[in-house]
Amino acid sequence: MAVVVLRASRRSAVAQPSPPRPGRPAIWRLWLWRSRTRRELADLSPEQLRDVGLSPAAVRAELRKPFWRP
Repeated sequence: MAVVVLRASRRSAVAQPSPPRPGRPAIWRLWLWRSRTRRELADLSPEQLRDVGLSPAAVRAELRKPFWRP
């Protein structure tokens, strides 16, 4: 009589990996872009803000955010 031994794969017991995060160069570029665009937003005149449909309160809220926050 033959004996069959079944073994569970270690891979089946491991949790699924989380989605990949952006690499360091990508995240640095994103942070630089956020910082730069927020500075440019601060330089717009009230007339320009009205033209693009932004309220002063929305601009203030955006400018208070640190560069790492979306």
